[in-house]
Amino acid sequence: MKLVVDANVLFSFFKKGSTTRELILDPELKYDLDLFAPEYVLEEVGKHKDEICSKFRLSPQDFDIMFSSLPLFIKIVPKDLFESSLAMAERILDPHLKDVPYVALSLFFKGEGHEIGLWSNEKRLKKVKKYGIKKFSTSELISFLSQTRP
Repeated sequence: MKLVVDANVLFSFFKKGSTTRELILDPELKYDLDLFAPEYVLEEVGKHKDEICSKFRLSPQDFDIMFSSLPLFIKIVPKDLFESSLAMAERILDPHLKDVPYVALSLFFKGEGHEIGLWSNEKRLKKVKKYGIKKFSTSELISFLSQTRP
Protein backbone atom coordinates (compact mmCIF):
# COMPACT_ATOMS: atom_id res chain seq x y z
CA MET A 1 0.00 0.00 0.00
CA LYS A 2 1.09 3.53 -0.73
CA LEU A 3 0.78 5.70 2.38
CA VAL A 4 0.76 9.50 2.21
CA VAL A 5 2.19 11.08 5.37
CA ASP A 6 1.13 14.54 6.53
CA ALA A 7 3.28 17.19 8.26
CA ASN A 8 1.73 16.80 11.71
CA VAL A 9 2.72 13.14 11.73
CA LEU A 10 6.22 14.07 10.61
CA PHE A 11 6.61 16.55 13.47
CA SER A 12 6.66 13.51 15.77
CA PHE A 13 9.50 12.02 13.72
CA PHE A 14 11.77 14.53 15.49
CA LYS A 15 10.84 13.29 18.97
CA LYS A 16 13.36 10.81 20.34
CA GLY A 17 11.72 7.45 20.97
CA SER A 18 8.42 8.38 19.31
CA THR A 19 6.24 5.72 17.76
CA THR A 20 6.20 7.74 14.55
CA ARG A 21 9.98 7.70 14.32
CA GLU A 22 10.05 3.97 15.02
CA LEU A 23 7.47 3.31 12.30
CA ILE A 24 9.24 5.45 9.71
CA LEU A 25 12.64 3.91 10.44
CA ASP A 26 11.30 0.32 10.73
CA PRO A 27 12.90 -1.67 7.88
CA GLU A 28 10.05 -4.21 7.99
CA LEU A 29 7.57 -1.43 7.24
CA LYS A 30 9.18 -1.04 3.82
CA TYR A 31 7.79 -4.46 2.86
CA ASP A 32 4.23 -3.45 3.78
CA LEU A 33 4.06 0.23 2.88
CA ASP A 34 5.61 2.81 0.60
CA LEU A 35 5.70 6.19 2.33
CA PHE A 36 5.06 9.35 0.29
CA ALA A 37 4.53 13.04 0.94
CA PRO A 38 3.97 16.05 -1.30
CA GLU A 39 6.98 18.35 -1.55
CA TYR A 40 4.88 20.85 0.41
CA VAL A 41 5.63 18.78 3.53
CA LEU A 42 9.25 19.91 3.50
CA GLU A 43 8.16 23.56 3.49
CA GLU A 44 5.64 22.90 6.27
CA VAL A 45 8.06 21.02 8.53
CA GLY A 46 10.88 23.48 7.83
CA LYS A 47 8.64 26.40 8.74
CA HIS A 48 8.22 24.91 12.23
CA LYS A 49 11.91 24.22 12.88
CA ASP A 50 12.18 26.46 15.94
CA GLU A 51 9.00 25.08 17.48
CA ILE A 52 10.09 21.46 16.86
CA CYS A 53 13.56 22.09 18.30
CA SER A 54 12.09 23.72 21.40
CA LYS A 55 9.34 21.15 21.96
CA PHE A 56 11.58 18.09 21.50
CA ARG A 57 14.79 19.61 22.94
CA LEU A 58 16.61 19.21 19.66
CA SER A 59 19.59 21.27 18.52
CA PRO A 60 19.18 23.09 15.20
CA GLN A 61 22.05 20.98 13.83
CA ASP A 62 20.32 17.72 14.82
CA PHE A 63 17.09 19.00 13.29
CA ASP A 64 18.91 19.77 10.04
CA ILE A 65 20.44 16.29 9.90
CA MET A 66 17.10 14.59 10.56
CA PHE A 67 15.26 16.92 8.19
CA SER A 68 17.71 16.23 5.37
CA SER A 69 17.30 12.48 5.96
CA LEU A 70 13.50 12.50 5.50
CA PRO A 71 13.70 11.81 1.72
CA LEU A 72 15.64 8.63 2.51
CA PHE A 73 12.54 7.21 4.20
CA ILE A 74 9.68 9.06 2.52
CA LYS A 75 9.44 9.62 -1.22
CA ILE A 76 8.85 13.32 -1.84
CA VAL A 77 6.46 13.95 -4.74
CA PRO A 78 6.54 17.21 -6.74
CA LYS A 79 3.26 19.11 -6.96
CA ASP A 80 3.11 18.98 -10.76
CA LEU A 81 2.65 15.19 -10.61
CA PHE A 82 -0.65 15.38 -8.68
CA GLU A 83 -1.78 18.89 -9.68
CA SER A 84 -4.79 17.48 -11.54
CA SER A 85 -6.20 16.24 -8.21
CA LEU A 86 -5.96 19.56 -6.35
CA ALA A 87 -9.43 20.86 -7.30
CA MET A 88 -11.12 17.66 -6.14
CA ALA A 89 -9.16 17.74 -2.87
CA GLU A 90 -10.26 21.36 -2.32
CA ARG A 91 -13.92 20.37 -2.83
CA ILE A 92 -13.59 17.49 -0.38
CA LEU A 93 -11.89 19.57 2.34
CA ASP A 94 -13.67 22.91 1.95
CA PRO A 95 -13.45 25.04 4.11
CA HIS A 96 -10.39 23.44 5.84
CA LEU A 97 -7.87 23.61 3.00
CA LYS A 98 -4.53 23.19 4.80
CA ASP A 99 -4.45 19.45 4.08
CA VAL A 100 -5.25 19.74 0.35
CA PRO A 101 -1.79 18.61 -0.87
CA TYR A 102 -2.01 15.36 1.14
CA VAL A 103 -5.51 14.52 -0.03
CA ALA A 104 -4.66 15.50 -3.63
CA LEU A 105 -1.64 13.18 -3.63
CA SER A 106 -3.81 10.40 -2.18
CA LEU A 107 -6.45 10.97 -4.87
CA PHE A 108 -3.77 10.90 -7.56
CA PHE A 109 -2.47 7.51 -6.38
CA LYS A 110 -6.03 6.19 -6.08
CA GLY A 111 -6.70 7.30 -9.65
CA GLU A 112 -3.60 5.40 -10.77
CA GLY A 113 -5.16 2.23 -9.33
CA HIS A 114 -3.07 1.95 -6.17
CA GLU A 115 -4.29 0.88 -2.77
CA ILE A 116 -3.82 4.11 -0.84
CA GLY A 117 -3.80 5.28 2.74
CA LEU A 118 -3.42 8.68 4.37
CA TRP A 119 -1.48 8.81 7.65
CA SER A 120 -2.78 11.78 9.59
CA ASN A 121 -4.00 12.39 13.12
CA GLU A 122 -6.52 14.98 11.84
CA LYS A 123 -9.98 13.60 12.65
CA ARG A 124 -11.71 15.70 10.01
CA LEU A 125 -9.84 13.80 7.29
CA LYS A 126 -11.90 10.66 7.93
CA LYS A 127 -14.17 11.91 5.14
CA VAL A 128 -11.62 10.69 2.56
CA LYS A 129 -12.75 7.11 3.25
CA LYS A 130 -15.77 7.60 1.01
CA TYR A 131 -13.35 8.31 -1.86
CA GLY A 132 -11.59 4.96 -1.42
CA ILE A 133 -8.70 6.27 0.65
CA LYS A 134 -7.93 4.52 3.93
CA LYS A 135 -7.28 7.08 6.65
CA PHE A 136 -5.02 6.10 9.55
CA SER A 137 -4.10 7.87 12.75
CA THR A 138 -0.81 6.64 14.21
CA SER A 139 -2.61 4.28 16.60
CA GLU A 140 -4.85 2.99 13.78
CA LEU A 141 -1.78 2.37 11.62
CA ILE A 142 -0.14 0.35 14.39
CA SER A 143 -3.31 -1.72 14.75
CA PHE A 144 -3.55 -2.22 10.96
CA LEU A 145 0.08 -3.30 10.71
CA SER A 146 -0.27 -5.73 13.61
CA GLN A 147 -3.16 -7.40 11.75
CA THR A 148 -1.29 -7.64 8.44
CA ARG A 149 2.09 -8.81 9.75
CA PRO A 150 2.67 -12.46 10.71
